[in-house]
Amino acid sequence: MVEKIMLSDKDYEYLTKGIASGVGIGTIIGMLLQDIILGFAAGGVIGIILSFVYSYYRKAKSHKKQSC
Repeated sequence: MVEKIMLSDKDYEYLTKGIASGVGIGTIIGMLLQDIILGFAAGGVIGIILSFVYSYYRKAKSHKKQSC
């Protein structure tokens, strides 16, 4: 169970890139919508969620290749 929770170096890289890009895009959208704080926060959360989804997808894809 603990192995599923632990992140590899590649997962940390995806997480940091996801947070940075989400916050950047969220801030730009927040400026357009006149609510920078909401855009910043929403972008960060969306970036974290998408990076974890991508990491999970990448792990599932690699496990599928190994089993074939």
